Amino acid sequence: MLNGIKVLEFSEGVAGPTTGLHLRELGADIIKLEPVDGDWLRSAAPVQQGDSVSAAFFALNRGKRSVALGVKPQAAKPLVQALLKRADILITDRPVEELNALGIAADSDLPVPSNPRLITASITPWGRRGPFAHKKGSELSAQAMAGYTRYLGYHGEPPRRLGADVASVGTGMFALQAVLAALYARNRTNRGQRVDLSLLNSLLSMKSIHMAAQSDPDAYEGPRVGGANHTPERGWKTADRPIYFGFGGSVGAEGRQGWVDFVKEVGLEKLLDDPRCDKAGRKTTGHGLYTHDFREIYEEAFKRYGAEELCAIIKKHRGNAATYIRADETLAHPQSVALDIVRTVTDRNGNAAKVRAYPAHFSSLKPKVEGVVPRLGEHTRAVASEAGITGAELDAMIKGDGISLEVGAK
Repeated sequence: MLNGIKVLEFSEGVAGPTTGLHLRELGADIIKLEPVDGDWLRSAAPVQQGDSVSAAFFALNRGKRSVALGVKPQAAKPLVQALLKRADILITDRPVEELNALGIAADSDLPVPSNPRLITASITPWGRRGPFAHKKGSELSAQAMAGYTRYLGYHGEPPRRLGADVASVGTGMFALQAVLAALYARNRTNRGQRVDLSLLNSLLSMKSIHMAAQSDPDAYEGPRVGGANHTPERGWKTADRPIYFGFGGSVGAEGRQGWVDFVKEVGLEKLLDDPRCDKAGRKTTGHGLYTHDFREIYEEAFKRYGAEELCAIIKKHRGNAATYIRADETLAHPQSVALDIVRTVTDRNGNAAKVRAYPAHFSSLKPKVEGVVPRLGEHTRAVASEAGITGAELDAMIKGDGISLEVGAK
């Protein structure tokens, strides 16, 4: 799909490498430019079983090639410039000073004058402009500023972060969209461009429906204005596992009528006489206005049923229901298997490892699924040769501490 597209990924952690991973899965050649100690994600726990590399690093850097800088990166400027001259895309999250030292005009719309066709995806915590433009930031600080912490925890307790790196992964996805759009534009104009992304902007963009619901709505009700103490987010207790369930919908003037039959079957006929309940079940199930008030009532009846049994009853009456399950159960679920989400690959040492395939299925194209991650500096010499750097020039950069080779390599 993207065969022939050359990408220089000068980025650590999650956001930029996520973009690079998906570009690689779509066929691009990814050269990962790393600091002398390597991408910090290399040392993040836990370690991939059967290998000595971080599981997180393994997940995001399969199929890439690694070039390692030395303790004096500015001495590697000739190699970096040679790579950029041949590149189609630069993905970076590095500080302005670090980029400038390598001859990359960090604050310019044309960061590399020698390659006007280059597409640059610049990722920062807060963006290029504004009072926070040059301040440090992180996944946690971005979540806090964007208000994501209000969706977890309980009233009167400290806020909690989302367990997933939603800011970083979201930014990586937006960056993928952006560089593909820029490639499409370049086909028409023969010009590259700079694309700026921030963790903050990505979070706020993903929060669009919540922001709309919370910005002067006619009534502060419904799922988009609630927090983590809202019943659906905690689930309804059953005899074993919590479930999500909801009735209602937009079918006809009064919605689906299954709720009436459902409450009769589970012994909650008394709800039919409660003025807060509607016949469709909208107000007391799902994200309904009165779910807080009816939680204990439902759960008293639900404790007689196991989660799977209760979900089957709800679905029988045309309701929506699902059991809360663990991550490993999700990956092994028949639906996940049917979508071919989990693939088994072989790592560098011949060990089997499970990875998640590219999430889109194409009718005639097949994304790459790889299992080998690069050792730090493993491809420095080969990549330099491809870029036209002579052996003497590379040796000079190595001697000047600008470039590092893989430990043990010559």
